[in-house]
Amino acid sequence: MKFTKSLIFSITSLLFSLIAMAQDVTVSGRIKDERGMPVSNAIVSLKGTTRSTISDMDGNFQLKTPSNGVIIVSYVGYVTVNEMVNDRIKIDFQLEPELQSLKEVVINVGYGSQKKSKLTTAVSTVRADAFADRPIYSVAQALQGNAAGITVTQPSGKPGSGLDVRIRGLNSINSGNNPLYVIDGIQTTNIEGINTDDIVDMQILKDASATAIYGVNGASGVIIITTKRGKANKNIFEFNSFVGISNVVKNIDVLNLGQYKTMLSEINPSYLSNANNPRYEGINTNWADQVLDTGVDQNYNFSYAGGTDNLRIYGALGYQNTNGVISPSEYKRLSGKLNVDANLTGWLKLNASLNVINSDLSNIGDNNSVGQGGAVMSLFVTPAFMPTYGSELKVRDKDASGNYTDGYKEGQFAKNPYQSAWENPVSLLARQNISNVNRVLSNLGFEATLLKDLVWKTNLSTDIKIQEDKYFVDAYRSSAGRVNDNDSTVDKGYGNVTNSQNVNINFENTLGYKISKDKNDLNLLFGNSVQKNKEDWARISGRGFDTAVRSFETNEAKIITENQVREKEITNASFFGRAIYTFDNKYILSGVFRASGVSQLSKDNKWGYFPGVSAAWIISNENFLKENKVVNQLKIRGGWGQTGNVSGIPAYSSYDLNYTDPINGGTSLDQIGNSDLRWETNTDINIGLDLAILNNRIKFTTDVYKKNTKNLLQVIYFPGFSQPYFYNVGEIENKGVEFSIDTQNFKGDFKWNTNFNISFNTNVINKLGLQKTLDLQTLTSVGEKVVRLEEGRSLGTFYGYKVDKVDAATGALLYKDTNGDGQVTPDDRTEIGNAMPDYVFGLTNSFSYKGAYLDVLVTGSQGNDVYNASRMDLTLMSDFKNQSTEVLNRWTTPGQVTNTPRANDPNALHVSDRFVEDGSYVRIKAVTIGYKFTKQILGLNSLSIYTTAQNLYTFTKYKGFDPEVGAFNDNKGVTPGIDLGTYPQVKTFVFGIKASF
Repeated sequence: MKFTKSLIFSITSLLFSLIAMAQDVTVSGRIKDERGMPVSNAIVSLKGTTRSTISDMDGNFQLKTPSNGVIIVSYVGYVTVNEMVNDRIKIDFQLEPELQSLKEVVINVGYGSQKKSKLTTAVSTVRADAFADRPIYSVAQALQGNAAGITVTQPSGKPGSGLDVRIRGLNSINSGNNPLYVIDGIQTTNIEGINTDDIVDMQILKDASATAIYGVNGASGVIIITTKRGKANKNIFEFNSFVGISNVVKNIDVLNLGQYKTMLSEINPSYLSNANNPRYEGINTNWADQVLDTGVDQNYNFSYAGGTDNLRIYGALGYQNTNGVISPSEYKRLSGKLNVDANLTGWLKLNASLNVINSDLSNIGDNNSVGQGGAVMSLFVTPAFMPTYGSELKVRDKDASGNYTDGYKEGQFAKNPYQSAWENPVSLLARQNISNVNRVLSNLGFEATLLKDLVWKTNLSTDIKIQEDKYFVDAYRSSAGRVNDNDSTVDKGYGNVTNSQNVNINFENTLGYKISKDKNDLNLLFGNSVQKNKEDWARISGRGFDTAVRSFETNEAKIITENQVREKEITNASFFGRAIYTFDNKYILSGVFRASGVSQLSKDNKWGYFPGVSAAWIISNENFLKENKVVNQLKIRGGWGQTGNVSGIPAYSSYDLNYTDPINGGTSLDQIGNSDLRWETNTDINIGLDLAILNNRIKFTTDVYKKNTKNLLQVIYFPGFSQPYFYNVGEIENKGVEFSIDTQNFKGDFKWNTNFNISFNTNVINKLGLQKTLDLQTLTSVGEKVVRLEEGRSLGTFYGYKVDKVDAATGALLYKDTNGDGQVTPDDRTEIGNAMPDYVFGLTNSFSYKGAYLDVLVTGSQGNDVYNASRMDLTLMSDFKNQSTEVLNRWTTPGQVTNTPRANDPNALHVSDRFVEDGSYVRIKAVTIGYKFTKQILGLNSLSIYTTAQNLYTFTKYKGFDPEVGAFNDNKGVTPGIDLGTYPQVKTFVFGIKASF
């Protein structure tokens, strides 16, 4: 009995002890992000139950839980945390972004997604926080310096100007080298007007085994852009804005008036009679003061993200206005964005996207010499003795009636007494040169789960762009517009308007199926695509306008000199598939295939077939490394694939086409057909290594690749024909190495993260075919071409004479006899430089302490040359243009040793290495200092303020405005690195604010 009582007492005591141990307690705490900022609306739940709560605006929470329970904290975009209570009543949490957990990051790889840890291809990611606090107006700017394998060049500081984006070099001579952009499923090669504030991240698909699934469009790489979307059971309003000022980074010094006249007397003493004319007495115009100003940047964005479990919406409005440092250059953009996701039933989902953009560009003449309307070059070469307006002259010509003649009237620009067509910069800037673009990008998709793990997706996307360009030189103010001064019989004033409409429609269907059994996972994808692109283009030119007209209107013209209408339509159809097999989370094999047919080619050559295969071995998941505490991931991968390019082939390439002029009725040959044209084909091999160590605090990625392009699209002109003949021949090779490293240097209240990426690429032309050399890009100042394509050399090779010395006895410039035949002839021209860099890099350091943060981005390019054609125009001393102060070192007396020849030396008028300069640079691209308030303020959920310096400082030996140039770059980009009257880069300081409520 005693034993029984003792046993009952013991069991009862144990039960009460267990109950006491598991009694509920109220746990409170605060949730912060990686920067120590409070996280509101985080879900805090008790593991194994439905009990949960959410954090408030300051990140605080309270949750009743057993004293031995487990609390789970989750928030979108951050790693979920499990924490044992262990009798505590206060627990604080600090969340880390999913980026810190390599295995949780999901990458959009085209027509689907894949965990980054299981990627078999070469893909880089750029997240929005890498560029969110910078004064940028384009997606390309956001990419610069933030990823390996991609080269972004900003060849001009002009507002709204395009940037050159190249992934792993140049693959073609006459087809486009721009990558394909996929924006929420919408395929385009044009990112003009896309608001970067709407972007979440960008995935850069670099090797052919990744891009082959895009077939005809993926030859130059693919950039997949994901924009913001609504979140269930959240309603977040955000307002972001910045305002800034811009100034020219550096200037180029030119001769003062006295120095200019001295030089004129050496070139041609007769030139002095104009410069010393009494009508110019006392005039000494500083053209830089007349033209250069302070630019202003304004950017405003307002967005809403929210919804329910079944309906989620993201909507945004954005406005940007950038006034350049040279008036009237200006870029304005108004954009609206709407993303909708809806669960229509338990098995059917809808996703829709709409982006409406209106942009206005006020352009100026740049990237040209003054004789071709280059306002930037005119700023330097216009003599200081000339005034802006003819009314400022000391002596003004009058007619027999006592009225001022043309060129001397009020409001008319002063004529250049040497060459009336070489106008002063203010006159050139007064020309109307504007563009208006209305663009609508839309996407409507459905996702149906037909069976478990069997998903059908259908998607219809459109990209509609309507553009109007106007150019006008009025009949009153400038010499060019007046044509012949004081001659009323001549129709004065001229201009044109160009209207274009481009409609791109893409209809796609995919069927995906997943199979998982034991250690085996198989993902299958099958799809088809039909794409149609229709372009309508019309231009009307006219002359003969009233002197009061300042804008081109067709009905104002007396004579229509041109009336062209063009239409073209291109259609392609594709079938594609992809299979990814994973065994035991260690071994991954992926295969992709796409068959594409295009309307540009004849029936025998329409279809191209593009396979790709890749594999990866996740060594860190092997048993011998599973328990390793240092290595978090170690993976090697490799791939092979092919893609095709037809972007340079005309719409109806196999036909001879004629064109009938609607004005005079004349018919002329418009195109020479070739039914043998074929695809350009890229074959790509890539081997990569991914390594993450020390709890993912150090992540390293490297890729080695080789890319070969065959059947190059070439152009030849037959004697007697003005139209080109297209044919296929030739081969280009690109090969390189890329490295990227991300480190978390410090964690805790003080954080320091670093990203460094560097890319090496070499390019060589292996074969050109019939034409062993191709000379490109004439420089009008000397009438010679500056770029030569030649077998065994790289694209972007500068070609000309090599300077030997300046003859100390005569001051003549002498060139080297490179072929050793005892004389200097055109045969002595050779390679004098190359615009292709040896490597480009980007370095980002992010520091934060509680609410304060500092971000620094450094970009650079090394080993590339620039042909400084601006400097050539400013040192030739062959006519009456003003020159740079460099010519103060010119030869003037026998025996003088110098590198600058005498004035008016005809031997100097050649393309030579005298103007090839080292274009290497290291640029402090952006420095941002900000503060994010840690507590709710002014009723706002979050508030941060920041200031950013853009293009803060550039370390370079280049003598021009900036080494990042490309006066003649286009979508092909085969004549890079030439500086001729380039709009100057600017240094910008902005102040910004971000708030959510």
